[in-house]
Amino acid sequence: MTARPIASADVVFVGGGICGHAGAAAAARRGATVALIEKESEPAREGSGRAQGSLRLQGRYAAEFPLAQESIELWKQLGDDFDCELRFGGNIYLCDDPAELPGLRAITAEAHGAGLTDVRLLSPDEAREVIPVATGPFAAAMWSAYDGQCDPAKSTRAFAARAAGRGVTTLRDTLALRIVEDGGRVRGVETSRGFVQALAVVVTGGAWTPHLLATVGVDVPVMPVAHAQAESTPTGVRVQPTVRAWGFGFRQRPDGRLVLSAGLNARVEHRISIAATRNARLWASRYWANRGNVRLRFDPALSVRQLRDRSRLSTGHIPVATEPPAPRRADLDTALLALKRVMPGFGGLRIDRYWSGWLDVSPDGLPIIDGQAGPEGLAIVTGLSGHGLALGPVIGEITADLALDGATQRPIHPFRLARFRDERVRVPDKMI
Repeated sequence: MTARPIASADVVFVGGGICGHAGAAAAARRGATVALIEKESEPAREGSGRAQGSLRLQGRYAAEFPLAQESIELWKQLGDDFDCELRFGGNIYLCDDPAELPGLRAITAEAHGAGLTDVRLLSPDEAREVIPVATGPFAAAMWSAYDGQCDPAKSTRAFAARAAGRGVTTLRDTLALRIVEDGGRVRGVETSRGFVQALAVVVTGGAWTPHLLATVGVDVPVMPVAHAQAESTPTGVRVQPTVRAWGFGFRQRPDGRLVLSAGLNARVEHRISIAATRNARLWASRYWANRGNVRLRFDPALSVRQLRDRSRLSTGHIPVATEPPAPRRADLDTALLALKRVMPGFGGLRIDRYWSGWLDVSPDGLPIIDGQAGPEGLAIVTGLSGHGLALGPVIGEITADLALDGATQRPIHPFRLARFRDERVRVPDKMI
C-alpha cells in the first residue's frame, strides 16, 4: 500500500539537468502540472553543469542533425532573458593529419545532404581568416558558422528558472528510489522523502538512469564515465568560434578565460565494479576500438556494496553530493601545449583550475530516447554521450510530447532502446 503522496502531478521528471528542466518547462507550458525530482541541492552539479559548452551541428551523426538544428534554434530563443554567456560565433575543427581529408569531405557532404550548407572545408589560409591567432601548423579545417556556445552551469540554472517560472514544483535533495507501476502503467515515484504521484514519469537521470529503470525491469546499456576539463587564466587574445581538434578543444568566456578539453582523443575514466558485466557484449567492441581513450579504475567500495546488496544496480548505489573522480591534470596540461603549438599567441596562458564531470555514454555514441520501452506512461532519456547540453532544449520538447501525448512527431526512431537488441551496433570512432 503506497503512502499518501507528498506531491501529485500530471508528469514527474527525475533528474535536474538541462534535459529534465527543459522538459518540465515544456510540459508546464502546455498546461500540465509538473514535479521535478533532483537528488542534489541545486542544478548543474553533475553532467549538464560540467560540460564544455559547445552547441554544435558540425561533426554529428546524420540521425542527430534534425534534433541539433531545432535545438540550436531553441537556444537562440533563450535570447537575453538569462546571463548564459550564449553566443553564436561558429565552430571550427582543426585537422592536423592530411589523411583525414577524405573523411572530412564525407562529413561535409553528409551535412550538405541534411541541408546544412554552411558547413565547409577550409584551407589553412582560409581558416586563419576565421581564427587569425592560428599561425601554427595544421592541414585543413572544417567550419560551421551556425554553431554556438554557452556557459553550461549558468544555462542549466536558466532552464531551472524557466521551469520554476512556469509553476514546476522542484523537490531538491530528493533521491528517486523506485518507479511505482500498477496494471502495466506508471503511478509515480517513491523517493527518499516519500511518494510522488504522477500519470507519467520521465527519467532524465544521466549516468544513474539504469539504476532507477531497473526497478521496472528496463535495462539500458549506459556507462558512466568521468571526463576532465580545465579553465585558464584570462587573456586578451580573442577567439570567437568554439575550437575542436584532435589534441585539444576550447571555448572562450567573455572575460577571456579558455574552457579547455583534451579534444577528440580525450581520455575518460570508468570505475569498474561488478556492474561492468552488464551488456558486456555491447561494450567489448567499443572499448577495444577506443581502448587508448578509456582509463579503467577498479572501485572496490562499490563492488562490496553490490555484493552485499546482491544487485549490480540499485538506487542505493547512486552517489549524492559527491564529486566525480579527480581529473588527470597531465592530460589537460598536454592539451594546453598542443593548443599553443597551433596558436602561439596563447604562449603565456596557464591553467587556473581543473574539474571532472559525469557523462552517460551509450555503446554507439547516440542518445537513447524512448517512450515505449517500459510501463505505459514511462519515457526515457539517457546515453547522451556528451551531447545533452546542446540537445537539451529539443529533448525537453520531445519528453513533453511523450509524457502528454504518448508520441512525438520529431524523428526519434534511431534513438529507441530496442536498437541494441534488433540491430548491429555501430562502433563510434571516438569516445566522446
